[in-house]
Amino acid sequence: MPEFDPEAYAKQAAAAIGLTLNPAHLPGITMNLALAKRMAGLIEQMKITPADEAAPVYVPRKTP
Repeated sequence: MPEFDPEAYAKQAAAAIGLTLNPAHLPGITMNLALAKRMAGLIEQMKITPADEAAPVYVPRKTP
């Protein structure tokens, strides 16, 4: 599989949905896509079993 190129992906995805990208915004878009790739890599490394499942409802507790 080829290495992920966030700039190429942004341009291709924008073209696919008919979105015009402002060239001034491309560095930020590229940075966020690269960050999303890193975060996804961390999740993919996690060892989960069928018994692992998401909590049905997240309820934050108050900080003392």
